[in-house]
Amino acid sequence: MEKTEFPYQKEDSVLFGVTYRPIIDLEVKTEFGWIPVLAYADSGAYITLLPRSFLYFLDVKFTEDEVKEIGGVGGGKVPVIVREVELRLCDEIIWVKVAIGKDIPYLLGRKNVFDHFEICFRNKKKITSFKVEELINQNR
Repeated sequence: MEKTEFPYQKEDSVLFGVTYRPIIDLEVKTEFGWIPVLAYADSGAYITLLPRSFLYFLDVKFTEDEVKEIGGVGGGKVPVIVREVELRLCDEIIWVKVAIGKDIPYLLGRKNVFDHFEICFRNKKKITSFKVEELINQNR
């Protein structure tokens, strides 16, 4: 498999005016089939994040004991439910642990993703590239 490249997307920023962000096309397997998602690729995030609507799409049932808190750069805590889901990324289907919560963005984190791909953030070219790790190992 050749590498797959995703162009950065232009966004307005209150602090920086115009900025470009690494946005990745992926799909999440749900009770209703595969749902396309645009997610920020975030090498600083440990786990992939999905918004609360995925509790419905994945038909997630949970108890209060399953509600955990995660924190981010700002130090605030967000209640989430952690589940394992199938993602389709670069024509590969992988199982990924995700945190589902209220008021959180689509975010592609490292857990179960960065081990599977060689990922390169090419800021000058405004491209993020993904290459399947198994093929990289076969070529070494």
